[in-house]
Amino acid sequence: MAVVLASFLKFYSGIFPGFSPLSRSVILAGAVASVLYWWLIFSLAGCYRPHWDRSWTDELAMVFKPVTTGMVVLGIIAFLIDPEPSLGRWIIIIYYSLLLLLVFISRAIGRTFERKLSKRGKLYRKALIVGVGDPAKDLTDYLESNPALGYKLVGYIDPPHPQPRAVPEEMILGDVNELQKVIEKNRVRELLVTIASNFHQDILSLLLAAAGARVRVKVVPDLFDVLAGHVHNTQILGQPLMEVLPEKLSFWQRSVKTFFDYGLSILVVGITLPLWIIIAVAIKINSKGPVFYRQERVGKGGHTFRIFKFRSMVRDAESKSGPVWAGKDDPRITWVGKIFRKTRLDELPQFLNVLRGEMSVVGPRPERPAFVEELREVYPFYSKRLTIKPGITGWAQVKLEYDTSVEDVAEKLKFDFYYLENQSLFLDLEILVRTLVVVITGAGAH
Repeated sequence: MAVVLASFLKFYSGIFPGFSPLSRSVILAGAVASVLYWWLIFSLAGCYRPHWDRSWTDELAMVFKPVTTGMVVLGIIAFLIDPEPSLGRWIIIIYYSLLLLLVFISRAIGRTFERKLSKRGKLYRKALIVGVGDPAKDLTDYLESNPALGYKLVGYIDPPHPQPRAVPEEMILGDVNELQKVIEKNRVRELLVTIASNFHQDILSLLLAAAGARVRVKVVPDLFDVLAGHVHNTQILGQPLMEVLPEKLSFWQRSVKTFFDYGLSILVVGITLPLWIIIAVAIKINSKGPVFYRQERVGKGGHTFRIFKFRSMVRDAESKSGPVWAGKDDPRITWVGKIFRKTRLDELPQFLNVLRGEMSVVGPRPERPAFVEELREVYPFYSKRLTIKPGITGWAQVKLEYDTSVEDVAEKLKFDFYYLENQSLFLDLEILVRTLVVVITGAGAH
């Protein structure tokens, strides 16, 4: 509509004489193309996620930011195609103004319609309240008296620290240890946390379950200091809560990262296939056993998966010892394996794990279940690494050598947490460049 109305005002209304009118077929083609373009822009900006609890001011910002960004991109593309604009500048101003107005009006209509459906119980999101005390009961009463919010309460979760119970016993579905199972069974979309606690491990356990099940976590304001930098102010019709975000990246940044992960993985696997054959031959000549090595690792949300690697150790290296850390001069590593580990070529098959959706190209390295349990006991914050996908390479990997002990992991955790707190596409790019230097030169981490 914005394309059609802007074209009419510019070329057919008589307000701006001196311009040859565009044909109706060209205007229609532009309108159709604009739908596809703006659908992509709004998708990357996260505009199509339900936001029952978003204020009208937030809704206006949700329209203003992507429309402005999209217009800047269009302006750059138009300048590159035609440095001397033939349509004039007024049509850009008119088009931009109409976009803001019409998109906001359409979203307002949609939002009002959603609220009406929510009031009638036709549109809702399942929520689980963590806590069983008076705050949990107060929040329940508030949600029940405001059905337009679209919350359907599934039940309650017993917090790690006992509370006097003020909610119905039959609605308590379990404790935090059963949280992920309860989330999956009831298809919960949001966790509403009413425990005012400063116990960091409690919040990490909630985040871990939420990251694995892709649910939003909203907590009472007392928990603002728990994960500084990972909190986004929000409210439920004036009821103040904080949204805890497991990932720093915005919706569009995560979209770009995902697209990059799959694109780069397809490219790398395709280009390096001849190298895979050479590596396979070298492994078979050097030692008996399979070419590939599959090992169980812990991924996002604590879910386990099998990682692919080129075998760099002798066959059945842990048949007698069980899971143990690989030493720097570990006798189990073959001489060909030493070369692979130094240049990171043994990690190449992990691009298959990326294509399976189990890993990302950049992120904290996944550890084995036995080591994760050991590390959780020693370092309570270790679980925070599991709130995002593990990576083939990461900030710790380009800075330090391979882990050979729990103490080495402690050092790497500093770098992993730095990455978690400073995630960005630019940091990912820097890590990839540093990794490429390591692969080519064998210098630095090995």
